Amino acid sequence: MRIPIAQRYILLNFAKFFALSLFIFAALFLMLNFVQVVNAGVLGGFSLYFLAKSMAYLMPNIVSMSLPLAFLLGLLLSLAQMSQEGEIVALRAGGFSFSNILSSVFSLAVLCSILLMAVNNWLGPKALKKSTDYTIYMLNRVTKIELKPRTFQKVSDWVIYSREVNNITGKLRYVHLIKRLHKGETPVSVAKINSAEGHYEMVREKGMEITLAKGQFIQTDYKDDEKLLYGEFSSYKTLLPFVSGNVDHRALSPMEYSSPDLWGRLKAGVLNAENAARYRVEIVSRFTFALTPVVFFLIGAPLGVVLDKKGRSAGFSLSLLIIFFYYGLTLTGVVLAKKYSFLFPWAVFTPAVIVAAAGLRLWKKRLYAK
Repeated sequence: MRIPIAQRYILLNFAKFFALSLFIFAALFLMLNFVQVVNAGVLGGFSLYFLAKSMAYLMPNIVSMSLPLAFLLGLLLSLAQMSQEGEIVALRAGGFSFSNILSSVFSLAVLCSILLMAVNNWLGPKALKKSTDYTIYMLNRVTKIELKPRTFQKVSDWVIYSREVNNITGKLRYVHLIKRLHKGETPVSVAKINSAEGHYEMVREKGMEITLAKGQFIQTDYKDDEKLLYGEFSSYKTLLPFVSGNVDHRALSPMEYSSPDLWGRLKAGVLNAENAARYRVEIVSRFTFALTPVVFFLIGAPLGVVLDKKGRSAGFSLSLLIIFFYYGLTLTGVVLAKKYSFLFPWAVFTPAVIVAAAGLRLWKKRLYAK
């Protein structure tokens, strides 16, 4: 199908800002995730190979987050520039309606939403699981250990503190190990191990082996202060794994299941009420976020064509305002839907409905009134 010259010009103008915005947002999200993964492995070093694989599998989710933001910013910037330079007025004088002018961009918004449907419901969760697996593999293949004196450092479920540390010999003095014990997701007790001296070394692909001497073991109960387990030891050895549990049998978060898998687990009835609510909200929110490009088109297009005075600066500021407002409302709705079952699924869909309705009203008042 041939695209009219006017629509092709608008689409190319939009594509320029859209591509630049997508690159900036994707690079920003990639950098944030890179810093998080590096911080997770900085205690013992990390493998560049597994780090690269982890980042590569994050890209579908990064694109999913970046694309709606880039679409809105690209739309407002391109339309604001055209309005400022009088091109919108010229097209209108040439007999083009606003629907004719913007129909190609609307078609692109629909295509983006269809793409996000596939990424959010199938590709993204599977890629996120792969990314997490590679991150855990990276942490399990630590090649060095460097503890810091007088510093609380987290190693898997444990927190270790030592007043004196010799990273050459592995010798420790005045050591404290702390671990919070949970029953499911509920904390039940705290285990503390104190020792006057000790030694540590790395066990490749397993964790950090700690050998302590002349110390005490204390376990306190969260709910009952009078419950106390106490013991002394002359020698104690334990392994602090670099990650909790086994990567091949770890518990997956709802974000790592595809939507068909989430439905399957819901129908199987293997979940408690809290997790079932989380799964249902996760499924609905994926569809809601996939519709974001269409919602942003409905609100952004009528605003963009009237930004004829301040142009791109106004378009940039307005896009940030809409993004914070829309995502703030949507994330609030997701939290409320998880907490209060009677709000599901309305609290998740309501922000999209409100913004889309506001956009349609602007279409009617500002565009067709001109």
